[in-house]
Amino acid sequence: MDIWEDSVLIALLTSAHLEYELDNTTNMDRAKKRIMRYHWSEDTLFFQNLVVPKLIERRMLIEKIHEEIKHFGAMWTLAEVKKRFF
Repeated sequence: MDIWEDSVLIALLTSAHLEYELDNTTNMDRAKKRIMRYHWSEDTLFFQNLVVPKLIERRMLIEKIHEEIKHFGAMWTLAEVKKRFF
């Protein structure tokens, strides 16, 4: 599941508590495991000090890079993303 689609984890990160009851403890257990690697600051989500763009922003960024390098495939695109952002 994409981090931005994990409503339990986002709620914990942004407010440090849940405003609704969970239907089971599986969601909370998953969130507790994931929350150790993420933090929230000034309306921005971070993963180990790297900004985590929302899913649509990531897709647009990948598509832009893919176009810039003239469609050389997924591995070339990934290599270019790593070169630019890591």
